[in-house]
Order: sequence, then structure tokens, then C-alpha cells
Amino acid sequence: MRSCPECEATYPDDYAICPKDGSPLHETTLWQIGTVVRGKYRIQARLGEGGMAFVYKAHHELLDELRALKVIKPELARDTEFMSRFKNEAIMARKLNHPNAVRVDDLDIAEDGLPFIAMELVVGDTLKTLVQRVGPLPVSLVLDVSMHVCEALDAAHRLGLVHRDIKPENIVLIAQREGPPVAKILDFGISRLREETAGVKGLTQTGMVLGTPEYMSPEQVMGKRGNEIDGRSDLYSLGVVMYRLLTGELPFQAETTVEMIMHHLNTPPKAPHQLKPELAIPESVSAIIMKALEKDREKRYASGADMAAAIRKARGSTTLATRKIDWTALSTAEASFGAEHSAPSTPSIRTSAAAPARQTSSIAAVSAPLASERTIYRTSARIGPPPKEFPTRWVLTLAAVAVLLGGAFAGWKYFGSVKQAAGEPAGAAATGSAKAPGLYRGEQKAGETRGTGPSSPGPNAQRSTERKTLSPEDQNKVNEQNNLGAYYYRKGGCTQALPHYQQVLEIDPGNSVAFAAVKKCYAEARGRANVAPATTPDASTPPNP
Repeated sequence: MRSCPECEATYPDDYAICPKDGSPLHETTLWQIGTVVRGKYRIQARLGEGGMAFVYKAHHELLDELRALKVIKPELARDTEFMSRFKNEAIMARKLNHPNAVRVDDLDIAEDGLPFIAMELVVGDTLKTLVQRVGPLPVSLVLDVSMHVCEALDAAHRLGLVHRDIKPENIVLIAQREGPPVAKILDFGISRLREETAGVKGLTQTGMVLGTPEYMSPEQVMGKRGNEIDGRSDLYSLGVVMYRLLTGELPFQAETTVEMIMHHLNTPPKAPHQLKPELAIPESVSAIIMKALEKDREKRYASGADMAAAIRKARGSTTLATRKIDWTALSTAEASFGAEHSAPSTPSIRTSAAAPARQTSSIAAVSAPLASERTIYRTSARIGPPPKEFPTRWVLTLAAVAVLLGGAFAGWKYFGSVKQAAGEPAGAAATGSAKAPGLYRGEQKAGETRGTGPSSPGPNAQRSTERKTLSPEDQNKVNEQNNLGAYYYRKGGCTQALPHYQQVLEIDPGNSVAFAAVKKCYAEARGRANVAPATTPDASTPPNP
């Protein structure tokens, strides 16, 4: 494959000069980012690579929508027999129009001679990602997802299309703005094409297993191919998927592929409700899985529709109807939302490069990953981006401003009311007094007239002579709140002390200690400072008794 560094178009290997602008073509094995294919698909990123094809993320310039392009590799594109099978499988997949299966939109040949199919770009959590993150899933969620898969499989089987590789990696949950997520099956038709291609190319031997052994049906592990495999094989694989989602474990554990094959052929699985009794899996649900996992396919469900009907019946039972799923929690789990990365070493638009290493990241979901592909997956099904983190320093700054403003308001409110109650102009609160006493604790004997002591000079003394003597109970409460106010002032400043002095002024509006404390706090607030009193007493702040 060759590409033009000027117009970004691609051409077959036998081209040396770009026919559009005469620029020399560069050798490349990948479509370049920014290349426009067939005048409508602009390549945005390479999402993955498999044995048969590359998968790209592309923007449909005419429809303003995203697509996934699966591009056949050059060595296979030159094989006429393979291309014939590829075309037939793509046409079959195009006929499958079901909401729970990835949609195939287009089949075409690019300017460089490479065939490709354009598919719906799917973004969401694969079931593998979800179960790895949260462990066993709620029974109702597993039944909802399985019902979606059964219905899609039934539609495909009626078209003669068998998936052959049903597993958690090939089922994606897509978040909806309202309601539960929708499950979609990926990769229809590709597994059979891969199987037939491997056989024709001599890449397999008799009895060799092609697929994912943990989820393969007994007939698959026995090496059956083509028409020997029917839709009941997919239902067996779905039974294994349901088992894994409900229990967090596979029905069979094995160290090697051969051991796993022998389990599928000979070992009866333990019922899910018996394997994990603590999960309270209903026996009716467990029975559905056990029937799907029958070794003899004649004993399994005859079709996806039959299995979907059994699941729907279990889903409507009284036990499950009362259970609810927190879809919000599922769709907002920790993730790197929006962080889509192209494959490493992707060449620049205007440079040539050798084939890059295969993708190893796991962030964005594509609509049709291949077996053994290292495809990028998105790790979240959330609809919108996560909230931005608020800087800590701004939080602390806002908290400090709120404290200062609160103290200023309290001082203005209560200091003004004290001045007016004492017969002084309210404006005096704003001016303060150079001789005002500092903030300190004052003890007074019950029945003693307030403001006559040495710590209450000037107007305070005049004010206290006009007040009535407090009762012993009120006097004790005043002393207690003055002491608490002084204590909390030393610990946390005016913000913590003012509520106690407020209680004092409600009982004794002319109390000199509380009056001076509020006045001092107001002065501090005016100066935008909240400084605790010095540990060493001075002339303006008498020591505590």
C-alpha cells in the first residue's frame, strides 16, 4: 500500500506517483490518520489489529457520524477465494438488522484496492470489563442482558448466521439516557470467515480448536466445522457467559486447553445456585443455565427464542420483580472517559512508517473486535464526561472567605444592637474605641452590678448602672458562656466564640465582657484577619483569672 504525502490519498503497491498532484508515493502498511477513504470516511484513529484486518475509527463526512472500518490486510485482499467468502459473510451480516447486534452499514473497496466494511461504532463496557470491575452481577441485570443476546441470536440463526464466538468480550453494554443499558453483540460473521480461511490456508490440523476454549460448545471442541455447527452452539456459549456473570467464575477450571476441552465434553457443571449459595441465585435461573450447558445439543433450547421465553418467565417472577438495579452506579464507575488513544507508533500523515506494534491499551470500544485482536476498549458506559476536580487551594480559600464574611456579619449585627440598647449611636460600632478592653474571661459574683469593675471602663460603666441586677441563675449562665467564649476563641478564633457571646448578650445586653469580645471580633473581621490572641498577655488583653 502506498500513500501520497500531499493529498493523503492511498494507492495500490504498483503506483509510484500520485495521479492527482504528481507527488512521489510513500510505502506504508496502514491508512494514515486524516486520510479520506472513498470520499466520505476520514480516518481518526487505529483501534486494533487482528490476523485478518485492521480496525479504524472513522468519521463519515457526509452524515457527520462515527463509524468503525474493518479493513482486510493486503495479503488476504489478493486472495480471490477469500474475498468471495468475505463478501458473502459481509452481505449476511448486513441483513441482520437487530437492535442488539452491531449494524453493518457498508461494504466497499478503498482507492488502494483494500476491501473494508463500515459498521456502527459502539462505545460502552464489555461484559468482561464489567464483571472484572464489580464481580458477580445482579440476577435481574444478567437476565436482561441474556434476553437481549438471545433475541439477537435468534434473528441471526434464522438467517443461517451462527456467531461461533459468544463470550463476554463480544457483548457490550451501551448506556442509555433513560432506562437500563442495551446489550449488543459484536463480530457477527467474522468467526466463520476466520475458521474457513484458516482451514483453506492450511493453518489448522484435524481436531485443532479455533475459538475461545472457555466458552466453546462440546461440538466445537470436537473440531466440527461449517454446517456441523448450528445455533445451539451459541446458546451453550451464552450459558457459560451467564454462569460467569452470576457467579464471577467459569463452570470449569483447567490449567491447559486440553483439560478445558475434556471438561466441556465430560464434566457436568455444578449448578450456579449451589456453587454460590450466598448470592441467592434463584433455582429457576440456575435451571435455565444448566439446560443451556447440556452436552447433548438435542437437550438444549431449540432456539434463541425458546431460551429468551424461559428467561422472560424467570425475569417476571415475584422474587426478581422486587429487585432494582442502580444503573447510575454502573454507568458512572471509575473510568477514563473520553481518553481515546490511537495505536502506538502510528505514523504521521506526511511520513512513511513500518507496521507499528499491536495495540495493548484498553480504553475505547469498537464495534467489531477480532479474535486475538488487541483492541482498545472504553472502560466506562457513562454518557457524559466526569466532573472536573476542583483545586484544593480554591476550596480552602473559599472556606476562609466564608468564615471572614460570617464573622463580619455577626459583628455588625450584634455590635450595632448592643450599642443601640445602651443608648449609643449605632454608627459607633463602626468606629471602635482605642480603650476597648481585649478578649478575656471575666468572673463576677452573683448579684454584683455589671460593668463596675476595673475591666469595664468608660461607657460600659455608665451602661451597667442603668440595668437591673441579674438573677443568680442568669448570672451563672452568663459566666459560663463568657468562659466558653474565651475558650473557643483561643481554640478557633471568633467564628467559634461568637455564638457563646451572643447568648450572653441575649441575657445581659450590656455585659462588658461579651460586648468587648464582639467589638474585637468585628475589628478583626474588618481587617480581614482572624488571629487568635497572643499567649503572652499584654495591656489590652488581661490574663485569664
